[in-house]
Amino acid sequence: MVVEVNSIDKRWVRSSDGVVFGVFEGLGERFDVEPNLLRAVWFLSLFLFGTGFFLYILMSLVLPREDKLESYETAKGLGLCLKISRTYGVDLGLVRLITVMSFLASFGITLVAYVAISIFFPDHKERIYF
Repeated sequence: MVVEVNSIDKRWVRSSDGVVFGVFEGLGERFDVEPNLLRAVWFLSLFLFGTGFFLYILMSLVLPREDKLESYETAKGLGLCLKISRTYGVDLGLVRLITVMSFLASFGITLVAYVAISIFFPDHKERIYF
């Protein structure tokens, strides 16, 4: 059985109404959570080796603003994130966030995998459902 969720309204984006970069407003809309609760969890995560600060800055750089989505759906780099997003039906913002986090965590080893996968990854026009 295939259940397709309409994810057009529920994207990983930053809000244009946010306090600083709009990350918590956007994620709050995405997950139907109060943004102030996300801010409180983020503040507590600052005491856990500063991971919350790093993740917030990363999301503010990678996730698009909701009012500038038209240029976001274009291929960047080799276009692998866009191919993965379209093939598997995963949100493009999430794919790019995971890719950038992997680049930073692996000290560039992911770059070799990124190039190799982009060479061999097929251009599917249809989605693959699990």
